[in-house]
Amino acid sequence: MNKEKIRDLFYNLDNINHLAACSKSPMLKTVKDAMERYIDDVINLGNPWDLWTEKVDEARSLFAKIINADKENIAVLYSVSSAFNALMSSFDFSDRNTVVTSDMEFPTTNFALNGYSRFGLHINTIKSKNNLIETEAYERSINQKTLMATAIHVSSLNGFRQDVEEIGKIAHENGSYIYVDDYQSLGGVNMDVKKSRIDFLASGNLKWLLGVSGIAFLYVNPQIIETLKPADIGWFSQKNPFEFGAESLDYAVGARRFENGTWSIPSVYASIEGMKTILDNYGDIEHEDRKLFLHALEVLDQKGIKTITPDQSANIIAIPMKNPGEAEMMLKKKYGIITSARGDSLRIAPHFYNTEEEIDNAIEKIKIEFFR
Repeated sequence: MNKEKIRDLFYNLDNINHLAACSKSPMLKTVKDAMERYIDDVINLGNPWDLWTEKVDEARSLFAKIINADKENIAVLYSVSSAFNALMSSFDFSDRNTVVTSDMEFPTTNFALNGYSRFGLHINTIKSKNNLIETEAYERSINQKTLMATAIHVSSLNGFRQDVEEIGKIAHENGSYIYVDDYQSLGGVNMDVKKSRIDFLASGNLKWLLGVSGIAFLYVNPQIIETLKPADIGWFSQKNPFEFGAESLDYAVGARRFENGTWSIPSVYASIEGMKTILDNYGDIEHEDRKLFLHALEVLDQKGIKTITPDQSANIIAIPMKNPGEAEMMLKKKYGIITSARGDSLRIAPHFYNTEEEIDNAIEKIKIEFFR
C-alpha cells in the first residue's frame, strides 16, 4: 500500500493526527467535491430527480459489492436506527416473541427493542464479562422461542469482535434469524454476507466507510425478504410511490420495501466517493488496519498503559481513564490528536491512512499527560 498516495486522498492529515475512525473518518477530497457537485446540480438542474435516483442506485450497488450481496437485497436509509426500526416493524411477535441481544450492542439496538416490548416482544440481554461476550452465551440463550439474535460485529465500546458466522449458525439451528450491526467494522474488516449466512446487516457511512452522516444501508437475506411486511415505511417502499389515496400496501420488490421517504441526497453523493475509495483499496485495508491495531496495542503495553480491549478484537482500542471526554478535548486542542471518548474510556481507532509514527506520537502524549 502506497501510504503517501493514500494520505493525499484526504484533507489535513499533515496537520492533525486523526485516530478516531470509530467516530468520524477524515474528509476525503472526493467527498467534498461530491457534496459541492450536489449543490451545483441543484443550482443548474433545479429538480434532477432522475439523476438522484441514479445516484441512490449507484450507492446501493457499491454497498452490495462491499458485502458481497446483490443490490436488490439492499435498502437505502438514513441511519442504522432507521434501518433497524424498519426491520423490527416487519415482525409478528405472536409465536416467536424473544430477541436475544447483549449489553455490548450500540445503544440503538437496545432502545429500539425496548420500544417494541409494548407489542409483546420479550428481550433477553446477555451480560458481558471481562469486556467480552462468549459465544456460548448465545448457545444458552437462543431457543425455539427466539425470533432473532442481534450480534454486533465489532463493539464501539472497546473493539470486541464477535464470530457472527458462528452465532448465526446457533440462531439458524433454532429456527431464528441473526441481525448484525456492522457500523464499527465494515470498511476496516471485510464482510461476506453470503459466506457468513447473515439474515440482516446494517451499516452507515460516517465512520470506516469514509462518508458522512445521513445515510445507512440494510441488507436482507433474499430468501426471506418477501415474507416480511414492514410497517415503518414510506413512499419509496411501494411499487408505485405516486399512488395517491392508497387503501392497501403493494411493497416494492426486494429490500426496497424497507425504505422510507426521500433519501438524504447530499449524503448519497458523499457515500459513493467514500465506498469507491474503500473498494479501490479493498484487498489491502483489512491487513493494514490489523497491522496498525496490533502496533498500537504493543506500544500501549510497552508504555504500561492498560486497555479494556480483549484479544478477540479489531479496529478500536479503549483506554480506561478518568474524564475521557476532557482528555479527548485536551489532546485535540494541545496536540491536534483526534481521539474519541466513550463511556469511561478514551478510544484510539487507526485506519489505513494512518502511520505507525502517528500512533507512537499519540500514545507518547497520552502517557505524558495522563499516566505519569
